[in-house]
Amino acid sequence: MKHQLVQIIWHDAHSVCETWTTKGEIDVSPCIVSSVGWVLESIKADHVVIAQSRILDDDHYDHVLAIPTGMIKQINRLKATRVLPVGDDGFQVESTDH
Repeated sequence: MKHQLVQIIWHDAHSVCETWTTKGEIDVSPCIVSSVGWVLESIKADHVVIAQSRILDDDHYDHVLAIPTGMIKQINRLKATRVLPVGDDGFQVESTDH
């Protein structure tokens, strides 16, 4: 499906210490990330590529992430339940069922 909006939950590669350290002081907790964007199909082998911003009705994208498939824990397809008006206080956010 063209421009499928998804949330991807994935393990990020990250630094486990800030300076020289001993093995016992290394942070072993995972870095789990949630990223949301539009899937760009057939871009990079063994990766899911998403664009976090796009120009509507055009082929221009920004904030493009290529996430290795081996790092992905879960992909949720997102669906807007309705369009919310923008008021003086900015956007109102409504949760969805993904």
